[in-house]
Amino acid sequence: MSEPVVAATPGTEPVVKTKAQLKAERRAIQEAQRAAKQAQKEQQGQGGGGKPKQQQQPQQKQQQQQPAGKGKPVADNKTAVKSQQQEPVKPPDGCGRVEILSHLKLYDRTIPPTQALSFTSSKVHPAFVKLGVQMARDIVVGSNARCAALICAVKTFIADYKCPKTKEIRSHLNIALKPCFTYLSQCRMMCVSMENFIKHIKLQITKSSPELTESEAREELLEACEDFFKENIYLAGKSITEKAVNRIVNGDTILIFKKSQLILHILLEAKAQNKEFKVMVVDSRPDLSGVSSCERLTAAGIPCSYVYINSCTYIMKKVTKVMLAADALLANGYVLGPVGTAMIGLIANTYNKPVIVCCETYKFCERVQTDSILYNELADPDSMLKTLNAEESPVAGWRESPNTRLVNLVYDTTPPALVSIVITEIAELPCSSAPVVLRRGAVKM
Repeated sequence: MSEPVVAATPGTEPVVKTKAQLKAERRAIQEAQRAAKQAQKEQQGQGGGGKPKQQQQPQQKQQQQQPAGKGKPVADNKTAVKSQQQEPVKPPDGCGRVEILSHLKLYDRTIPPTQALSFTSSKVHPAFVKLGVQMARDIVVGSNARCAALICAVKTFIADYKCPKTKEIRSHLNIALKPCFTYLSQCRMMCVSMENFIKHIKLQITKSSPELTESEAREELLEACEDFFKENIYLAGKSITEKAVNRIVNGDTILIFKKSQLILHILLEAKAQNKEFKVMVVDSRPDLSGVSSCERLTAAGIPCSYVYINSCTYIMKKVTKVMLAADALLANGYVLGPVGTAMIGLIANTYNKPVIVCCETYKFCERVQTDSILYNELADPDSMLKTLNAEESPVAGWRESPNTRLVNLVYDTTPPALVSIVITEIAELPCSSAPVVLRRGAVKM
């Protein structure tokens, strides 16, 4: 405890104060002095003409910053890039937010992603600008396709990259890539596969030897990008296809959801092995990507049926297997997939139908989640107004109604209890083995 101190002035009675009170008074006096000095500097700066002291202070600051290699122009550029690209995306005017989803970003699709970029001073590579526009306009969709496009953009950036003579490539390259990754996240939220590749390439850059020349380090990093694509996307998909085809037998009726390049490749490979089976494509609005899946399968000679997700309960009696794709497998075994995946898994579990999830191990994530609210992506709500017959939607004027909100979620989470098995390039595993695969990946790195 602080001992009391007697403070008195002539002509007044002594006042007993503790050391904490005296310390607080001294701190208040110091803060008042600092505020007065700051106000005085601002007044002198606005008055112009500057005194010799005002001219010496900026010169002293520049001299202190120059030896460390961090001049004032560099700092200003970094600040400009941060303020330019890390500002939160504002929702469109008149677009009400649901309180429970207020923490999720809602991108304004009416504004071009490149509007905030300065093409004379921007540090975003043109390959990333192109990819950002494609992601924002849903030209590049699917976790594998988006990750492959990111790998191509990073390879183009590294091929064009030139390291300053006073810098090391393993420290400067990460700094140069940061505004590019920030720009992509402002165009659309990155999926788990893209986040895992970014972690991988940053680790490879950090591990590069300082003894290598710039050209040697560039070749090493380009090879690392190529190996990541080959091992985790191409060869992994090929291995999963071989394992999943063995699960398909003659007379099967397989249910798939929307469009997945991996699931389509499995079914086409099974057809190539002369297996006789039927496919039921379940689709949902607003993208209706299952139409493309149905067209591709019927073109290969596979009998298909196409239904909406609200008819899933009716057709589940005729199904023998359910094959689903995943955007990520979380550490607690939950499957992150397109919205509607959890509903199909629940219906299949009710009818005692096996649910087979196909997922590459590079999509495994250390995040733990049990709901679709904490982590998700909000798509354009106006896309839900589209109708097949081009008629006006009954909720077309939802922005004018104060009590109407449209929510277009991209993902949902499926509990591990609803999943029979997960087929990966390593083996056929239960969802509970996700932490083991994550530890294996950490040791491998």
